[in-house]
Amino acid sequence: MGTTVVKCLPDAWERQTLRPMSIQLYNTLSRDKQPFEPLNEGKVGLYVCGPTVYSDCHIGHLMGPVLFDAIARWFRARGYSVRFANNITDVDDKIIKRMADTGEGWSEITTRYTQQYMDFLEDLHVETITDHPKCSDYIEQMVRYINDLVEQDRAYPVSNGVYYDVSKQKDYGKLSGRKIDDMIAGARIEADSELRNPADFCLWKAAKPGEPSWESPWGPGRPGWHIECSVMATDLLGDHFDIHGGGDDLKFPHHENEIAQSEAHSGCYAHYWMHNGLIQYEGVKIGKSDPRMQDEAFAKQFNARYLVDTHSAAVIRFFLLQGHYRRPFDFAPKNITAAAAALQKLHKLIGAEIDAETNDCVLSRSLGDDLSGMREQFAAAMDDDFNTGLAISQLFNMATYARKASDSEQAAAIACLRDCGRLIGVFMPGDAESSNGNGDDGALSSVMELVLELRQQAREQRDFDTSDKIRDRLQDAGIVVKDSKDGATWERS
Repeated sequence: MGTTVVKCLPDAWERQTLRPMSIQLYNTLSRDKQPFEPLNEGKVGLYVCGPTVYSDCHIGHLMGPVLFDAIARWFRARGYSVRFANNITDVDDKIIKRMADTGEGWSEITTRYTQQYMDFLEDLHVETITDHPKCSDYIEQMVRYINDLVEQDRAYPVSNGVYYDVSKQKDYGKLSGRKIDDMIAGARIEADSELRNPADFCLWKAAKPGEPSWESPWGPGRPGWHIECSVMATDLLGDHFDIHGGGDDLKFPHHENEIAQSEAHSGCYAHYWMHNGLIQYEGVKIGKSDPRMQDEAFAKQFNARYLVDTHSAAVIRFFLLQGHYRRPFDFAPKNITAAAAALQKLHKLIGAEIDAETNDCVLSRSLGDDLSGMREQFAAAMDDDFNTGLAISQLFNMATYARKASDSEQAAAIACLRDCGRLIGVFMPGDAESSNGNGDDGALSSVMELVLELRQQAREQRDFDTSDKIRDRLQDAGIVVKDSKDGATWERS
């Protein structure tokens, strides 16, 4: 396992002979946009945090893989080879709680939800991931890694496990910008009299009766959440690798603690940090503690199976790429419906060509001046911090051009549109058939948005007879309407 990378002597990567590159990316660590300069010329090492497999996937589990798949695809289009690791957390407190709640075994739970996750990635055309390391396969490496930190006095054992001493890390908090005093409240541990500092975090947890556990120098137990990613990332990509990605909510404490323990262990870690935006609903951030999530109908809108079955995987991927990876994603139904309608128009234009295979690179193909200019704008958007939203706007420009072009020019325009889209994973073979969800759900979503709007107007005018009649007729047609304080939603019965 592993790959050859530049060892992180203070200026090792700067001594490489780097080819000129046009890609710029926003580095969360430095808080600015920087030119991408690989540690190994022509290669990219990318690690993105994956799911904890204890329950059904929600859309938050899939956003990162889709967004970073588009990023990895663009690196490949620019001539890089990409090693993309996306871990599976199959050792965690949430899994143990699930065991206690359901009576199922650890293996049954993790195997089922890991497979569910993999199936969703296939549906969403996430094809660039090369490695899916599982925490349970790395326990021995994690024990050795923790032991190294203990021997360096960067970590210390107590009665309930092993903890990292944050006071030994001079720049602890550099990623999130937090001070240690501010971090105490956000730590995943409770203050303990044995700890050197209240903000110290757990590397190894002593086992409790009935929990899955492994042997270690500190007794039976299991690794903490943060150490898992550090060990898997460095085992696959090396102590110093190019990019670490994940959701914006992982900056603290997870990524902050990864940096601390990894730099203590090896002197270095990820060179660039990239974080994708989080979920919103009608402009308001959605979190696990959001009281709206207690409403079953509301929470269902973020369930991955519901979204894919209702709108199709092709639509969900297109919706996510219509924005910018660093910005929030608003999952109000009207926004997904609009994305579905836009994608259907593009599919209708491309037609049968969507299933055609392409062998030559669209970025170097000879094109007329107009198409060439749109293609260059598409590439410029992707080179500028992977702005898929701006790049997709150029796809619509290509579509407008194709509709007005002569027959001979139209074929070239449609091919350019299709092949540029494929560089970021849209217009993939089979998408045209699936983009309407369950046969006609894409069109149905557009109709239902109007029906529910008219029904809401009737309710506001206190015309409850009309409102109830609409609801009942929809139910007769196999559609259930559910009312809540945040509005009405619908689903097939």
